[in-house]
Amino acid sequence: MKKKSSPPLGALILAAGMSSRMGAFKPLLKVGEETALLRIINRIKAAGIEDIVLVTGYERQRLLPLIEGKGIKEVYNESYRQGMFESVKAGLEACAEIFAEDTAFFLLPVDCPLVSEEVMDTLIDEHLRHGEEKNFLVPVYEGKKGHPLLIPREYIGEICSWEGEGGLKGITDRYYERMKRIPVEDEGCLLDMDTPEGYREIKDFLEGGGKREELAELAAGRRIFLIRHGETRQHREKIFLGQYDVPLSGLGRDQAKKSALELEGENIKTGKIYSSDLSRCLETAEIIREVLQKNRAVEIVKEKAFREINLGSWDGKAISLVKREFPEDYHRRGKDIFAFKKGNGSENFYDVQYRAVKALRRILKNDSSEDILLVIHSGVARALENNLRGRRVNDCWEGLPKGTWRKVEIKK
Repeated sequence: MKKKSSPPLGALILAAGMSSRMGAFKPLLKVGEETALLRIINRIKAAGIEDIVLVTGYERQRLLPLIEGKGIKEVYNESYRQGMFESVKAGLEACAEIFAEDTAFFLLPVDCPLVSEEVMDTLIDEHLRHGEEKNFLVPVYEGKKGHPLLIPREYIGEICSWEGEGGLKGITDRYYERMKRIPVEDEGCLLDMDTPEGYREIKDFLEGGGKREELAELAAGRRIFLIRHGETRQHREKIFLGQYDVPLSGLGRDQAKKSALELEGENIKTGKIYSSDLSRCLETAEIIREVLQKNRAVEIVKEKAFREINLGSWDGKAISLVKREFPEDYHRRGKDIFAFKKGNGSENFYDVQYRAVKALRRILKNDSSEDILLVIHSGVARALENNLRGRRVNDCWEGLPKGTWRKVEIKK
């Protein structure tokens, strides 16, 4: 067992939810040889943290035997049906009262059981070096934020009294400059088991030794065609166009037809076109399919993970309106366009990269065709091409004009 960190830190585990999307009680699901809850507890203690609060709610009686004799403080959240933020507030309030000497607290949802002691060690080291700066700390894997969040004691009062929008994110957004993103090499900090699909992914990830194949390895010897949708119907003024759904314009359909005829000359060897499920991509894919199926049957496979970035409440709004109504946020976006996102449910470009790369990895493993055709958006094309070439979404990229395509060939 490691020595207790100095200054001392605590941890808050959230296990009050009803597991409704999962369909099974998440804290007791097996992750490797342990239940999710015990796995998290053991990793916290391995990182040298003994001050632990567990927030319970739904099925509380099933969890109490697991923590008996482990020195863990239990807090029952009777408002567990009202959402996770109520558990956050109840737990942090208890942490501040019970562990008066702790300078900060890790926040760990029970449905993120692959957080490792190494990830926590990295955050602890950062806190020990710069704790006086009172920063929130969060691990990021290839730019995407994961768990746990380290919350300095100084913010607990404000969090527990917060009645505004956005829950905990409403607080952290107020202190955007104090949210420090700490790079880690462990993808496990991103994975959750909120759904059966997420749980299967966690089990597969563990069985694979906690590693993923690089896209370039899976694509070796094949041709990947990145096809950007055609021009869309125009609005009176420029808008934020993420997942806001608009159809192709006449020019866009002509662009798609031109690309289709060019692709016909590539002697395409596949019977599938993988397309974002947004209209501008599906229309483009259908035009290409009509040309290519002269030689063979061609199926369009809708892939939600290839959608453009989710811009949240800004999606579809005029850029001038956003600049006028949200000047500070618009300025922040300009300073860090890859990491910025507005509100719960929105994305940044690292989020887009993660879901798009994961989808292409799955396609390459399941589809043995020599050629892979993808009808996608600019942000997705950037993420995929850069990853295929051993780079990342925030690295330099030669843009792909609307209605055009690019072939990526990876040598064996």
